[in-house]
Formats: sequence, C-alpha cells, structure tokens
Amino acid sequence: MKKFLLILLFTSQLFSASIYTLDNIHDLNLYIDNQTDFMDKKEIKDSLTQKLKKAGFVFGEIDALILVIKIKSLEIEDSMAIVVSIGLGEEVITRRKDKIETFSYTYIESKFIEGYDPKEDTTEALDTLINDFIEAYEDDNT
Repeated sequence: MKKFLLILLFTSQLFSASIYTLDNIHDLNLYIDNQTDFMDKKEIKDSLTQKLKKAGFVFGEIDALILVIKIKSLEIEDSMAIVVSIGLGEEVITRRKDKIETFSYTYIESKFIEGYDPKEDTTEALDTLINDFIEAYEDDNT
C-alpha cells in the first residue's frame, strides 16, 4: 500500500497543474476590457506588463498572441459583484474537414468575487489569475 501511494504521489507531480498547454509562448500583446469605473486601464496594463516581462514574456512583436483581460462589475447594495477573466487568444487551424483558420481562446480562467473594496479586491483577483497563468507557463516550459 505504501508503494502504491508513493507511486501515485510521484506520478501526480509529472503532470501540468493546468489543463491548458502553454508550451512555446513568448510574444504577447495585452488587450484590456475594463468595464468598471474604479480601475485604471493604464495602471492595469503597466502593472501586468511589468509582471509578465519579469516572467520572460516579450511585448510589441508582430503576430504576438493576445492576452485578454476582462473586468466587469455590478453594484449590489453595499458591495459589488465583480468578474475578472484572463484569456490567451490566438489564431488556430481546426482539425475539421476544411482545416478552418479561426481565432480561439487557448487558455481562459476567471474569478467571480464580491467586492467591498472593489479596487483592492479586483487587483488581488487579477494578481492571482496572472500568477496562476505564469505558474502554468513555467510548468509547461521547464
């Protein structure tokens, strides 16, 4: 029984933490869809660009993949319902009969939160999502 548990533990470490494949991603462009009045788009872009550059991503290249950041909010009494999403969009060729070229999200994660301090709570959720993305990227590329 001990051997079985040891083998199970070891083999579980061999697989990626994410269901998405982030192999060979280097160039990114950021697209930010900020549908709130409490977050500053430029502040978001500057912060995320700095964090992603530190992780090894390159910005400003032609035909780069698009990292989409979406932030939406809805005021409910004394708090806000906030959805923060990140997605990696790229052009892909399907395996269908005619091998159709299309734009697709090849990575997408989101968080739904109730924010009493909307800016702080949204920033924390966005940081968590970006950190998870970077961790999955590093896991797939090491």
